[in-house]
Amino acid sequence: MSTNVAVESKAAKAAAQQPSLLRRIIQRPETSIVLVLLTLSLVLSQSSSAFLTSDNIFNILRNNADIAIAALGVTMVILAGGIDLSIGSTMAFSGLIAAMAVSLGGTTAYQLPSFGLPPAIAFALGVLAGATVGLINGLLVVRLKVVPFIATLGMLGVVRGLVVGLTSGQTVRNFPIEFVALGQGYIGPVPTPVIFLLILAIIVAVFLSYHVWGTYIYAIGGNETSALLTGLPVNRVKLLTYVLSGALAGVGGVLVVARLGVSAPTQALGYELFVIAAAVIGGVSLSGGRGTVLGAVLGAILIGVLNNALVLLRVESYWQQAFTGGIILLSALIDRLRQRRT
Repeated sequence: MSTNVAVESKAAKAAAQQPSLLRRIIQRPETSIVLVLLTLSLVLSQSSSAFLTSDNIFNILRNNADIAIAALGVTMVILAGGIDLSIGSTMAFSGLIAAMAVSLGGTTAYQLPSFGLPPAIAFALGVLAGATVGLINGLLVVRLKVVPFIATLGMLGVVRGLVVGLTSGQTVRNFPIEFVALGQGYIGPVPTPVIFLLILAIIVAVFLSYHVWGTYIYAIGGNETSALLTGLPVNRVKLLTYVLSGALAGVGGVLVVARLGVSAPTQALGYELFVIAAAVIGGVSLSGGRGTVLGAVLGAILIGVLNNALVLLRVESYWQQAFTGGIILLSALIDRLRQRRT
């Protein structure tokens, strides 16, 4: 009898020590981002009457959907304990492949290859190009054991050089209206890129939460040694994350080209900063094993709101990059403090 009472007492004490549901919600990084977004919106609406207009809100969502989509892939890589610095170059390469595939040609003195393929095929080729870059990244990391930072940094330079070399510094234009609609069109009141983001975010979230390989990603990022000892397919899972990261960067790259109506050698230059920032700001731990899709998407939206605010306030573009870099450092510091607590 006394044993049962002691067990019940310990259980009650453990339950009492568990934080309440409200406290757990408040402590989540996503909640902090939502609060920051609401605060910024209120402050900026006072500074600029154009900020809270529907046109401006839709512009923010449209212009940052590609960053958020790429952040979905980078989130999986970081969750598994890796990093992908080649995102910006991958987006530019994917966009270029799609642009050359769909372009009707005849827009520059230097005639770039153009094939006039259907937009759907061009889109698929762009995504495939991104997945190929991701596959190379993954093989460098899991087969050749190159440190992820070095492997993807090297690919950043290689792929960017390939983009410049293929175009000889020229732009690719003259796309059919069906292709341009991927980046500039609407489905109802919602911009097409935002529809892409919503669909892909749901797919990735379901994969990470309910598919066995999604749980493997968290397990490997949390403790790779333990994952190896328990027989998890660590190398295959890591390879998959890089391929998916490349493919999602490919989607983002094609949407950038469709939105701007042009593929340029400098396209998505420096985007790796914004994409990784979106994930880290959203609570994805750089140490791996912790983070959510919702956090990454909210992080991308926050970056978009901040950049939009700086534009409305007429702050120079180089200060925008400095500001984003500062946010990354702050987010990384907060992540380290959170790890020490746990």
